[in-house]
Amino acid sequence: MTKNLSDRELLRHLVSYDTTSDRSPASLFDFVCDYLGDSSIRTTRMDCGDGYENVLFESGPPSRNGEGWMLCGHVDTVPAEEPDWLSDPLELVERSGRLHARGACDMKGFNAIAMNFLRLRAHQGFDHPLGLLLTHSEEVGTIGAGHFARDWPRERMLPRNVIVGEPTSLKPVRGHKGHLSFRITLTGRPCHTGFPAEGMNAIELALPMLKCLKGLREQLVDERTAESSLFPLVPHPVLNVVRVAGGSAVNVMPASCVLDVGARLLPGQSSDEFLPRLHRLIAAAGIPCSDSPLEGHYSLEVINETPSFSTAADEAFLQEVCSISGHPEAIGVNYGTDAGRLKPLGCRCVIFGPGDIAQAHRANEWIPIDEFERMPHLLGALIDTKH
Repeated sequence: MTKNLSDRELLRHLVSYDTTSDRSPASLFDFVCDYLGDSSIRTTRMDCGDGYENVLFESGPPSRNGEGWMLCGHVDTVPAEEPDWLSDPLELVERSGRLHARGACDMKGFNAIAMNFLRLRAHQGFDHPLGLLLTHSEEVGTIGAGHFARDWPRERMLPRNVIVGEPTSLKPVRGHKGHLSFRITLTGRPCHTGFPAEGMNAIELALPMLKCLKGLREQLVDERTAESSLFPLVPHPVLNVVRVAGGSAVNVMPASCVLDVGARLLPGQSSDEFLPRLHRLIAAAGIPCSDSPLEGHYSLEVINETPSFSTAADEAFLQEVCSISGHPEAIGVNYGTDAGRLKPLGCRCVIFGPGDIAQAHRANEWIPIDEFERMPHLLGALIDTKH
């Protein structure tokens, strides 16, 4: 087993690995598995293909009926390509009470804390179920947690009480919107533009489609659900066309036009209800649908869906987190996390971690040292007091 490292030393190791989402995190996971390699910790490495995996570490007795706790973090980061970095993004640097590095805030800082928290309690003989789930590819659609939820054997119970340690400035979060990304492709008929009657312009086919999408976006502004109060600034679902692509040359009638679309849905909403509604609106506009490219038709492909998530305000575990944090009311956030993927497994998630999401995904990403050092004590107050 690797020697004990402080939380900061451990974070220094974690940020030194380039775990941008398009890179395999295998080397980092090898390090983590070595650091947590001990007879008192059970390790389950779940291969997801192409060098990607999720890893669950467990100590104490297995959870039989959902008792115990699980900590959850993702190991991937966004690219560190911004030109304004003042130091190497893969080197932990302290400046003015902050720890800077790519992933320091989102969310290797929490991962370092959680690793040491589990390791210490395993060595102390903590006799309650305690787990640490580390996932891949969260930044590109919670893909790793999706694999975990799909592949985890249902007969193996997980602890119901889960802390997803995304940066929340140590404020409990009980809900977030989901994100549905999909692609609409309209198929025309290419020809030389000198003979327009011989072709069908796919970009022109997209015009009524864009009108449908705009109309739906305007309808959504007036919609509310029981959880809308979690999102006071934007209390409704959001729909955006984020990319339009079509055409190959100035003298060729466009054969296809592609629309990339994103929808941020409220807790309780999903593609199961949203997409049929969209299809009905498009059909009413006279645009036929096809499962494969067909002239004059559109097809729709779901790229990814990060589920929305909410935990009831009166949930006992949430109230415990609120109590130890000093924030009596939990809030909602507009970004997605792994929590939505874990809820179908029976997990009652609270998003709660050090750092401010506003400092992630930017040059000189940082986590405040005071929150980084406070987080282990908060976890202890939450979990050790139940021992």
